[in-house]
Amino acid sequence: MRSELISRQVLAWILIAQAVIILPQLERLPVWVIGSWLVIAYWHYRIYRGDWKFPGWAVKWLLVIASFAGIFIEFPDPRALEPQVALLVSALILKLLELRGRRDVWVILALGYFTVACQFLFEQELRAMPVALLQMVSLLMVQTALHSHQTSLFTMLGSTFKQLGQAVPLLIVIFLLFPRIGPLWSIPLPGESAVTGLSDSMSPGDIARLSRSSELAFRVRFDGDIPPSPQLYWRGLVLEDFDGRTWHRNPILRKEKLYTPGSGAELRYEVTLQAGVHKWLMAIPYALMSRDDSTLNSRYEWVPDKPLTGRLNYRVRSFPDHPLDVELDELIYRRNLFLPRRSNPRAEAMAAEWEARYSEPVERVQAALNYLRDQQFTYTLEPPLLGDSPVDEFIFDTRAGFCEHFAGSFVYLMRAAGVPARVVLGYQGGERNPLSDYILVHQSDAHAWTEIWLEGRGWLRVDPTSVIAPSRIELGADDTLAGESGFLADAGLSLRRFGNLQWANQLRFWMDNVDYAWAKWVLNFDSDAQWTLLDMLPEKSLRYLVLIIVLAIGLPLALVAWLTLRPLRQKHEDPLVEQYLRCCRRLMREGVARQKGETPAAFARRAAAELPVCGDWINEVTEVFQHGYYHPVPAEEAALALKRLRTLYHAGRRFPAD
Repeated sequence: MRSELISRQVLAWILIAQAVIILPQLERLPVWVIGSWLVIAYWHYRIYRGDWKFPGWAVKWLLVIASFAGIFIEFPDPRALEPQVALLVSALILKLLELRGRRDVWVILALGYFTVACQFLFEQELRAMPVALLQMVSLLMVQTALHSHQTSLFTMLGSTFKQLGQAVPLLIVIFLLFPRIGPLWSIPLPGESAVTGLSDSMSPGDIARLSRSSELAFRVRFDGDIPPSPQLYWRGLVLEDFDGRTWHRNPILRKEKLYTPGSGAELRYEVTLQAGVHKWLMAIPYALMSRDDSTLNSRYEWVPDKPLTGRLNYRVRSFPDHPLDVELDELIYRRNLFLPRRSNPRAEAMAAEWEARYSEPVERVQAALNYLRDQQFTYTLEPPLLGDSPVDEFIFDTRAGFCEHFAGSFVYLMRAAGVPARVVLGYQGGERNPLSDYILVHQSDAHAWTEIWLEGRGWLRVDPTSVIAPSRIELGADDTLAGESGFLADAGLSLRRFGNLQWANQLRFWMDNVDYAWAKWVLNFDSDAQWTLLDMLPEKSLRYLVLIIVLAIGLPLALVAWLTLRPLRQKHEDPLVEQYLRCCRRLMREGVARQKGETPAAFARRAAAELPVCGDWINEVTEVFQHGYYHPVPAEEAALALKRLRTLYHAGRRFPAD
């Protein structure tokens, strides 16, 4: 049968809104989702035309189970954020197969608004706002179409933007003054596809792969002058265990490092990490922060108590000259001398020769650096593949590699020569934005270097890359690697690929400056910033502000709440009328509503035409009601009519809806 429960205009805008909401989510959704939406949208279109029927409960359950199965197969961890959003989008799609009346439209609208909000868990840049605005407009157009029949497009758009404009003042007041409270429940973490940047292990080629990306890792604004590039070593994590090919973090930590006052020159700056999953915080060591959710551990890594999501902003005080672990306990000393047995015999033999020749560890370090300098090593993004003895093959055969090759091999040589050493991962350098004088650190600035331990001096940074390719440290990755074919290979049409064009750089810096202002003044507007804003107001002005908020927002909201929650239907004195209206409301849930002023007989004829399956039922209801209400009958007969109406009402709750 043909369904006229919602207008063609409403259905069209529902499909448009669903498309606008689903398409931006495709990068994190299974491909089959868009296919299922097309099939189900066409299915409902055929229902609307009257060619097909609504599916029965068995078919609907089968579709729900199939969606669950597809999501569980597609995502290895169903507890992550992506499968949860995929489940929400599937519900938004499948609801089309239950779209009968206004109530179902409101359910689709609620799911749509919630899906739009979920996008900000993945993307919070300013460029996400126009997409979200378009999605909001499409959903509001559904609401407008629901209440405006046969209205022109421009009239509906005018009404929609009027609603948005009316909401802006309230939005600003809530943003500035509504208390920032913590989450009431835990949000699942995004899956591996959302985790970018450094990992907690390092194999040959891992850092080189990051040089293919133009993505921003974090921004830094110094309180004073920006230090020169050779001082900008952004420490992330320390790798101490080597299995013959891959360096890993050691799971055993000494007791947590107690904060001690830094010594020497001090750097003060603010770091803004891009949105993502953060397992460690970047800083120049020795770094001090005031964070309750993160800890400075015994390896001088700033590690969150649990992975942090979203965009992070934190203040840092760094003391680059502060010594690290002048005294080293025996366990850590031996851990940083350990090597797999006979995994690289040629490198071990050369390092043993240095240990026998030079009594001082400093001399062995210099011997290793001289070897790297004298043997004409090549710094490249595309080195030859290494076999079962990667250190031997790199040092004596290929002699071509990236920073991870040099750092890993240097630590191996130092340990074989009796000098405790470890690998440090992080970022080096950064690009200055001349428009606002802050630093941009990209994923392509990822770097690996080493630390050696010397008695009486503690852990010292030694970067073998500075010997092979000093321009990488002095000038940065962009100037050094610009000629390499793999550099920024995954950047697409990023403006960084046109760095030789002045206009491209100016445009890129201007766009990033706008994004940084958005991040600083909007995304990072937390409770501390809120209290700072309120403290700037005089006490008398603050009282007036609270009064204005109560009058301008509190009273209208209270009025809306009262109008919404108050009983919408009043009890009629005649129970026969009340029971008849209950039967009419039963049809309203099926999409056939009794119009104002419509006689019972006229309503019965229209309901029977629009919903034939209920025709006999509504005709009998009308006949019983008219006989008992409009004709003079004894009280006993009126009571029988009321009883019959009650029986018909309960029978009507069970009749099929198609």
